[in-house]
Amino acid sequence: MNPILQWFSTKGKDLMAEVISTKTVEHPLPDDLELLADLAYQGPDGASLAADVYRPKETSAEPFPIAVFVHGGGFFVGSRKANREFAELLAERGYVVFVPEYRLIDQADGIGAISDICAGLSYLATHASDFGGDLTHILMIGESAGGYLALYATALLRSPLLQQVLDIEVPRVSMRGLASFGGMLYTTGNDPIGLVYRRDMYGERLRAASFKDLMNPEDPRVETSLPPVLQVTSGADFLKSYTLRYNKALAMAGHDHRLIYYRKGKELTHAFPSLRPELPQSREVLSELDSWFRRL
Repeated sequence: MNPILQWFSTKGKDLMAEVISTKTVEHPLPDDLELLADLAYQGPDGASLAADVYRPKETSAEPFPIAVFVHGGGFFVGSRKANREFAELLAERGYVVFVPEYRLIDQADGIGAISDICAGLSYLATHASDFGGDLTHILMIGESAGGYLALYATALLRSPLLQQVLDIEVPRVSMRGLASFGGMLYTTGNDPIGLVYRRDMYGERLRAASFKDLMNPEDPRVETSLPPVLQVTSGADFLKSYTLRYNKALAMAGHDHRLIYYRKGKELTHAFPSLRPELPQSREVLSELDSWFRRL
């Protein structure tokens, strides 16, 4: 494992555990919501995984749209428990919010993490009706590293080629929209992200040019497998160049896309809509995201 990732992984996990513990104590679940926590299922190679589901307590004659949220953390840290406030805000808008788990980079490579998200989607496909969710109206949301996982898990659903190359079995579900907050979308280049991550993300697979090409989300075989895409970034987002680059690529390809870009505001740091949902700008993004998705 890259020593930089190893160091961050060791230091970051203790910090993440402390953050989650503090949030749980200081932020009780709203009275109008229900949390179904630690729903266990099996991932690839027998991996033990779990998901959390947030949903309105009030029943509805019609099933609720589903939002799948994939957390970030640079692949070396992060937890499905870390974005509880954001998940609750989505649920209060009338969504069933499904938050799956994936193995971090000390346990699985990038393809393994994508497989884990797909395993979560398979669980969702089987149990959505138990949660009151509508499988015909699913929004996929990814934050930072989760933006990469969300993108590829979504593309896989429509791409037999990706399913074959990555050797991942996917459920028979589809996404109406894909949203990315500060997505860590490029992982194979010669920039700091690529130089640090690509060996642990892909290993020997990168020796094949055909594989490496598919790990660029701008590849037409990936882009054309995606639903409409909404991206969010800010001037203070250290990965804003990835969002702006991909937005330009989607525009050039004529793909249905939308960009929300806050150029000013030092408090609007990386992936702020889900990491800092208390900010007024984060609430604005959530409102725009909800309106955008319901029009799809």
